[in-house]
Amino acid sequence: MTSQFDRVVARPSDLTAAWLSRQIGAGTVLDFEVEPISTGLMSDCYRLRLDYARNPSNRPKPQSAVLKLAAEDPTSRQTGLALGFYEREVRFYRDLASRFDGQLVPCYDAALDASTGTFHLLMGDAAPAVAGNDIQGATLDQARLALVTLGRIHGLLIGDSALSEFPWLNRNMPLTQALISELYPGFLDRYGHNMLPGHRALCDRVVATFHECRHVANEADGPRMFGLVHGDYRLDNLLFGTTAERPLTVIDWQAVCWGPVMADLAYFLGCAISTEKRRKHYDTLLRAYHNALGAQSQISLSDVYEGVRRRSPLCVARIIASAMLAGRTQRGDTLIMAALQRNCDHVLDIK
Repeated sequence: MTSQFDRVVARPSDLTAAWLSRQIGAGTVLDFEVEPISTGLMSDCYRLRLDYARNPSNRPKPQSAVLKLAAEDPTSRQTGLALGFYEREVRFYRDLASRFDGQLVPCYDAALDASTGTFHLLMGDAAPAVAGNDIQGATLDQARLALVTLGRIHGLLIGDSALSEFPWLNRNMPLTQALISELYPGFLDRYGHNMLPGHRALCDRVVATFHECRHVANEADGPRMFGLVHGDYRLDNLLFGTTAERPLTVIDWQAVCWGPVMADLAYFLGCAISTEKRRKHYDTLLRAYHNALGAQSQISLSDVYEGVRRRSPLCVARIIASAMLAGRTQRGDTLIMAALQRNCDHVLDIK
């Protein structure tokens, strides 16, 4: 991967065939087509169909690539910049992605302009892999594969003392007691009429005790359960493949940080699996994650259960904050309510 911090692609119209030729490095790109893939809360993604000049070389040429840019929506873009999401993802692909084998697409170029809030990632295309659907929820096979992959990712870097010193991985937590308390009334105005009474009571308690809950969880986890946290490990950010070569690709590393690894596990269990399926297969899924950590891990299965229990209320707070900090869409509202219901059920089931 090259680094071109002086050349940031703000919109697809900024692309040129010559620039794509240099960054991908597989041949001369004569022409390309741009297809929108998704418009997320913080970023927009496009597929680039590539047309190369004839070349007798047998060097493989990717027929498509993916371009990820800062959200066009100004509110979402400023939120992504202020919270460090764009810098984290750019630096993750520049500095850390090479440590992972098989869970990531190749990254050809990554750049950020902090003065404007623009960034780009030019990456390999994981197609025909298909993203999961957080609203629909995971199948049992998808959930098991996702948690085995998560365990392997965590197992690689848990306790890595060097990473614990990276400034961009160790920023102060953006969600504070003051912020969640400020956001919560607006959340209730927007979504309160759809909340179950038991869920409303739980959310009230979580918001009121957020700082204490996080402090207790951090103290109990200790350094041995800290590692590289994806930060948004849910189905929308997982691409399920059709071949054994790469059965699952993990994308969207904007919230990556050095922190408690059980946060990823608790968030996936609370967001990506229906309440009924989680209840039925909970033990099987946690064992699958624990086994995937590897024989070198110092984290016991009991640690996993307790870590998830401590982290699950904080996932409820995160849903509340996410709903109010990003641009609002109809699908986003549906996603927020599905995630809130499942996370609240999760907390109440294991408290």
